[in-house]
Amino acid sequence: MSLASFLRARIVPRALLAVACVAIGGCGASQSKSTDGGGDSPVAPTIEQACNDIAQAQCTKRMTCSGGDSVTRVFGTMENCLAREMLSCTNGLSAPQTGNTPTLVEACVAAFATYSCADFFNNNPPAPCAATGPRAIGATCAFNGQCASGYCQGLKNSSCGTCEAPPSAGASCASSGCWHEQACVGATTMCAAYGALNASCDADDPCGYGLTCVGAVASTSTPGTCQAAGEAVGTACGGTTAGCDGDSGLFCGGTSGSKTCMSITYVSDGIPCGNLSSTSFAECTAGSCYTSTGVAGSGQTGTCKSDTADGTACDMVLGPGCITPARCVIGGDGSAGTCEIPLGSACH
Repeated sequence: MSLASFLRARIVPRALLAVACVAIGGCGASQSKSTDGGGDSPVAPTIEQACNDIAQAQCTKRMTCSGGDSVTRVFGTMENCLAREMLSCTNGLSAPQTGNTPTLVEACVAAFATYSCADFFNNNPPAPCAATGPRAIGATCAFNGQCASGYCQGLKNSSCGTCEAPPSAGASCASSGCWHEQACVGATTMCAAYGALNASCDADDPCGYGLTCVGAVASTSTPGTCQAAGEAVGTACGGTTAGCDGDSGLFCGGTSGSKTCMSITYVSDGIPCGNLSSTSFAECTAGSCYTSTGVAGSGQTGTCKSDTADGTACDMVLGPGCITPARCVIGGDGSAGTCEIPLGSACH
């Protein structure tokens, strides 16, 4: 399978799209005693303090908004989530000509108090979490926060990208991420806006967090509507009823006509995954499910490959992938590459 075919095979999970917010900002302000006897006065937080705060905020939000499933799926453990989110923040703040600062990161953390789960998973961050920098359109970048536009294009499989205007719905996402409240649709390799409650939906027009597409019929090109997903084990699903909340670890299983929401099982490296039976569905802990030709699709069974360590071999089609925030950087043709942590100093 070619890289282009792989990218057409699925929609990028919104849980992964949320990680990008860490690289561009987040975190509350500290205070310290002044040395002139004037009492408390605000001092700028350190990078370490700010990044520790945003890591805590990000991982706690991911945990509480998914019942823990998003942490398991992306990072495996809360400890790993905190370490990798802090690394992403530290590298972003250390990048040259970034508009992000520890103080702005602390403002982002403060904004998490009113940051909804839907906005978090639909990649719609509060204003303080979306820093902009001085670099103009066409300039080299490694992080969104270096660009005046707030968007660095071409970072899916490359160490460096280019500052560009944020993509609109319908723009290509073959080599770049999409923008706020957008998904990268695998079948078209294009960005599509997440549908709100009661919005029209189909395979190319996905619903947002907490919603599923009900009534769409691909064979007749009949669209469905976005409806609230089942959030509890045992809720009726399938047919004319809504699906189940995959972000919270549920899938629609059972026999036709009597399907209900069931719990997803999480398995480790080398274990069968995907559709194991009508009543059993397994996802991978900090990894992805692969067949011999690529990522397992709907109805398929594969084998888990854990995301691999920084500096080791990766493959965008056959796996394994990289541990967030590392990217599988491909140096030439094909889909094989090496997991690299983004560093702003490498992109002048």
